Amino acid sequence: MKKKIGEVLIESGLITEKQLEKALLYQKGKHKRLGKILIELGFADDIKIAEALSKQLSLPLVDCRNYEITEELVSLVPKETVERKVVLPIERKGKRLLLAMADPLDWQTIDEIAFNSGFRVDVAVSPESNILDAIEKAYGSGERTWDLLKEIPSYEGVEILKETETEENQEVSISSLYKLSEAPPIVKLVTMILVDAVKSRASDIHIEPSERVVQVRYRIDGKLKNILKYPKHIQDSVVSRIKIVSDLDITNRRLPQDGRSTLKLEDKKVDLRVSTLPSVYGEKVVIRLLDRATSLITLEELGMPENMLRPLKRIISQPQGMLLVTGPTGSGKTTTLYAILQQIRSETKNIITVEDPVEYSLEGITQVGVNETIGLSFSSALRSILRQDPDVIMIGEIRDLETAEIATRAALTGHLVLSTVHTNDTVSTITRLIDIGLEPFLVTSSVSAILAQRLIRKICPACKVESDPPEWIERYNLPHIERHYRGKGCKACSFTGYTGRIGIFEFLRMSIRIRRLMSKEFTEDELLQIAKEEGTISLFEDAWEKVGTGVTTIDEVLSSVPLARKFLIEEQAEEPMSRKILLYNVRKDDAEMIRSLLESETYTVMVCRDEDIREFFERETPDLIIVEIAEHDGESFQLIRDNIRYAYIPVIGIANFEQKDRVLRYKKLGIHEFIFRPINLHRLLHAVESILV
Repeated sequence: MKKKIGEVLIESGLITEKQLEKALLYQKGKHKRLGKILIELGFADDIKIAEALSKQLSLPLVDCRNYEITEELVSLVPKETVERKVVLPIERKGKRLLLAMADPLDWQTIDEIAFNSGFRVDVAVSPESNILDAIEKAYGSGERTWDLLKEIPSYEGVEILKETETEENQEVSISSLYKLSEAPPIVKLVTMILVDAVKSRASDIHIEPSERVVQVRYRIDGKLKNILKYPKHIQDSVVSRIKIVSDLDITNRRLPQDGRSTLKLEDKKVDLRVSTLPSVYGEKVVIRLLDRATSLITLEELGMPENMLRPLKRIISQPQGMLLVTGPTGSGKTTTLYAILQQIRSETKNIITVEDPVEYSLEGITQVGVNETIGLSFSSALRSILRQDPDVIMIGEIRDLETAEIATRAALTGHLVLSTVHTNDTVSTITRLIDIGLEPFLVTSSVSAILAQRLIRKICPACKVESDPPEWIERYNLPHIERHYRGKGCKACSFTGYTGRIGIFEFLRMSIRIRRLMSKEFTEDELLQIAKEEGTISLFEDAWEKVGTGVTTIDEVLSSVPLARKFLIEEQAEEPMSRKILLYNVRKDDAEMIRSLLESETYTVMVCRDEDIREFFERETPDLIIVEIAEHDGESFQLIRDNIRYAYIPVIGIANFEQKDRVLRYKKLGIHEFIFRPINLHRLLHAVESILV
């Protein structure tokens, strides 16, 4: 029976059984190789591990620096394999290949390299750091990324426009980074991510580096969704490409940066707001997508009930006073303010805004962007704006006492002021203004009304069906509803059951009773009681009314409205995230066996055939694909690699041992490992776990 590395290290006296148990327990949570875990825990270093394995297994201990790694050797073992398995081909003699390994007991890797190369493999031991240094020198950045992108169809009629020209004063030391960022495959990858996000109706793109890969996520209808992963070694090139088109400094990786660009796609333009943030594993990039053609809407299109819309229009038609729009980030406050500005703008009014940043350009309105680095803050901009003879002032956000005082005094001296505050509802906005230091009499004198809002997803009209309300509604004394609707999930909504979002609102007008209460000691509960008596409809009540009319679902309301979150504790606790594995064209008997194995290890397993793959693309993005290659020549699998979301997903191929020619064709499509029949379930699980670290 073949020994494991932990047993050998115990026999050598390098570690104790107790240390091995601790390392194995730690390994379950981290999914790393045992040797690396032992090093991280301080139980041993890689040199001592290599020396112990060499002595116990009677294998030669080598220094990879003493070998010339030729192009022929590099061509025998792919870069993905040498990096993931920490192995290196160091010498060829006839039909024998000498392989340096950090874990010489990894028999699966030895067998795989022997099969793929056609050589008999001899094993030598070398410290992990020694092998990794040699890999970097011998393999460099590799070409597989280029190869995978080469065959993916390009988008025509796409152009990324910089706002300003880039200064040509960068240091020579980063010339290679410039060169890589301008390489056609990198340009193509960035362009395809942007275009795919626009076509998917995404509002934001998140590019998030981790230890081994870079994850790309889109925010669609307010929810983030995993879209694709790409290799770590092109991380800097991709970020640099985004920085170049956004007029950012590619030499600065230690400080956050903000930039902008424009994507010209066919007959429309999409503004890009780019933000970079240094993290442990490199720079994270978030790109806000602002479609000039679709994002500006009217007041009537917001979804506000008529009994709120009428008094709101009366407020904004007044020559002075203050309207505050409140809610968390991403609740649509700026969209509402822009809708109001469009409603009231005219040639007789001087409207000036101060924003951070300016998201959309509005004709006939003067817009000022905050720039803290040069001292242009909300408060300093407001002082200058008041000397510009404004009729209407829009302030992007009231963050501090100084800004609040200038805004309230402007509202008291003949100006209509529009602004936002980050609070949960209308009543808490009043107490928030007082908490930051504003005198209650200034609040009562200047504030005309407060509008709280959230965004909730709308049911997809293409797959909308009527269904029975959940039985547990009555247990929580929720209002009765006659009808309940939901979306089944279809291609139009990417199988989520939702398309687009609509606002829910809570409107509070500063009445005489509320002003009288604020002239003395008061509590939020007292304010809320008066507001209800005067007809204020809460966020939850507005959302629940939209459930009854078939606009949204109960689940969406309970997950999005703060006053309803308490109902989620028992009925809708979220399940822990599970890694997704797709079995593609795998034989039925094998698929059942593999599904049972992987599900017992808490993986989520999905099965798909050729005829379902295009629909599957719309619905899921797996973390790993296991593909049957015994009955196909690679054409059906090419469909997967042609899709940008699937181009870099790791793949395990299942094949018969004698089908070497077919295996080689599949290798060109980026298959990471092969499992040969009869299927060894232990070996398959080891392969899955080694890939999904």
